[in-house]
Amino acid sequence: MPSKSLRLEIYEESKQELKLSFEKKWETHNLQTFQFLSANLSRCLPAIPESQHKSAYFDILSYKVLQGIDTQFSAKFSGIDDFNEFNYEEIKKHLPALFVSYHTGSYRSAIAFLVKYNINVVLIADPLAYKYSLEKMLQQFQQVKDTFNSTSEFIVYPADRADLTLQIMGKIKQGYSVLAYIDGNAGSNGYLNRDNSQQIPFFGQEIFVRTGLPTMSFYLKVPIIPMLSYYDERLQPRWNVYDPIAPPKGEKSPAGYVDQSIRYLYGILENALQRYTMQWEGWMFLHRYLNIGPVAQGALLTETANISINDKIGLFILDDRYYILNKENYKLMELDKEVFHLFDNKNRDAIIARPIADIQLLYKNRFLIHN
Repeated sequence: MPSKSLRLEIYEESKQELKLSFEKKWETHNLQTFQFLSANLSRCLPAIPESQHKSAYFDILSYKVLQGIDTQFSAKFSGIDDFNEFNYEEIKKHLPALFVSYHTGSYRSAIAFLVKYNINVVLIADPLAYKYSLEKMLQQFQQVKDTFNSTSEFIVYPADRADLTLQIMGKIKQGYSVLAYIDGNAGSNGYLNRDNSQQIPFFGQEIFVRTGLPTMSFYLKVPIIPMLSYYDERLQPRWNVYDPIAPPKGEKSPAGYVDQSIRYLYGILENALQRYTMQWEGWMFLHRYLNIGPVAQGALLTETANISINDKIGLFILDDRYYILNKENYKLMELDKEVFHLFDNKNRDAIIARPIADIQLLYKNRFLIHN
């Protein structure tokens, strides 16, 4: 990119455009992502008051905008030489390797590390990103490759590919390294699949996380090299590159190595988010992996005198259908349009004037509660 100042000028202009579309979300109730984000923040970061969740959402989207700008201009980005934590002379001793990163900061520029040093790369991509953004990924790679006059080769596989391990095994034998984003938590049979997952603590909660990457490391005998990006106070991208995690020799069972690696990798993320909290896209999707447990239901409603609307609810419209979310237990229910607007207007009296069966269902799922 021509200059860091121009980059920030483009960012500020983009933020102004973002503000317009952002406020329109509230006008149209296009708030599905926000309501789940708010629930996730309430559960994991209770010190942040709910009144600040809207600004937190804007911060997350703003960093996504900046990350997109950095991706667009990655071939010319002047901060590329600021990745001083990447000690190639040390890291090349461990190649081929599994480079494991996170959806924080300028995460897509991780490819520049590898291309700059002529490392052949297999990228394990989120299935949706693979479906809709493969061409952009390949274009970005080619731009960076041309910039550095690199000899790197680049292959992209979706994380849900049935023969993924076999394909990667073959590429590693050819000297390719792997780049993957562990917090995407994607794999076969969708995000909600609990197969090949384990529970770990994360911000005071228990989450299900996929174990495929450390399992692959164990069986293919290649080390894991963690990498995490963040923006500093001047909005310049920085990287932390951590010591390699080497699979043990002579060990037949992967269980211990997988458990320790997963906890270590998510510990890196949790520690980074203590400081760069809203630079992680994952806050918007964490509910997919939370171990919420059984949802407690309200008792049978006998009278409505002391009934009120639960202030821990969120409303949104999706595809002309109307929804209410309980942010405490993640219970989701579709409403008819009239009831939706009664909740939106906090019209408690009109809600409890509805048929008792309707009120009972809302009470059972704690959208209505006793004072």
